[in-house]
Amino acid sequence: MRFIWGLYTIPSVNILEIIFPVFAIALIGYLLALKSVLRVSDINGISRFVFIVAIPTLLFNSLAKIELPPDLNWQFLLSYYLALFIVFGLGMWLGDKRFGFLIQERGVFGMGASYSNLLLVGLPIISAGLGEEAVLPLFMLISIHSAIQFFMVSVFAERGVDNGRSAISITFQTVKNLARNPIIIGLVLGLIFNLFSIPIPTAVDTTIEIISRAALPSALIVLGASLATYKIAGHVSEVWTIIGLKMVVQPLLVWLLAFIVFDLNPLWGAVAVMSAGMPVGINAYMMAQKYQVCLESMSTAVLLSSILAIFSQSVLLTIFMGIFR
Repeated sequence: MRFIWGLYTIPSVNILEIIFPVFAIALIGYLLALKSVLRVSDINGISRFVFIVAIPTLLFNSLAKIELPPDLNWQFLLSYYLALFIVFGLGMWLGDKRFGFLIQERGVFGMGASYSNLLLVGLPIISAGLGEEAVLPLFMLISIHSAIQFFMVSVFAERGVDNGRSAISITFQTVKNLARNPIIIGLVLGLIFNLFSIPIPTAVDTTIEIISRAALPSALIVLGASLATYKIAGHVSEVWTIIGLKMVVQPLLVWLLAFIVFDLNPLWGAVAVMSAGMPVGINAYMMAQKYQVCLESMSTAVLLSSILAIFSQSVLLTIFMGIFR
């Protein structure tokens, strides 16, 4: 059986077959860290391999070979990022009005409410659930997702640091850091190889393929192991505000923009909505650590939202794949 929606055809598959392997591998990483089979140094080493080598190689390999659309789909990007900006602003506003946060805390809180885990959770679920055609729109989001969010939170958070740095200095340093990010480099190189049809020697291509295949399982092990270091530490109101904005408000706003305002291609709209509904990205907690604000609430939000994503992403896949139970 195949469900036909518009001009796109999605094969009917068991949702459990898609969701279970992703979270099962993460659970293995969690248990290995919980039982100290993987120590902190081990997790750090695997994490460096994942984010410096494996994921950039996977992104390069996929983007270098994927068929690019003739025109950039601005409506798709607007559907996702307009909602992101709105939720980021809502997070900052609530951080101020409801919790009395300072500017640094509001910036990190806004990031937690709007930053999706697109790589570790989004990539395996969306690519497996919606097929290879969903990879291109997802990569379009990934390519600027961290850059935009890091820039926004840095501009706000650095204002609260009494170091005398100007807005121009903060902007320059943020752009400089992003330009050296291996994930950004992998995406840019992949795009260059694609646009200019640069051939990749067979031996090199085989090497890249082998490393690429290691990326997602290694990343999921890192995700699970990292979650084992987080604790549920109170701040209930803050945590559920973050999760509510991230996993309810943001995907609803994206759905409204994608399907009502812009009337996107159903597949691209599905990618946008599912991406918006992903759990809070671990980098939001990294920013909380950097500025030493909202640590407990962000840690708990990352952990709980990752667990809740098992159910929320199953529901979204059921909707978009036309499987009703």
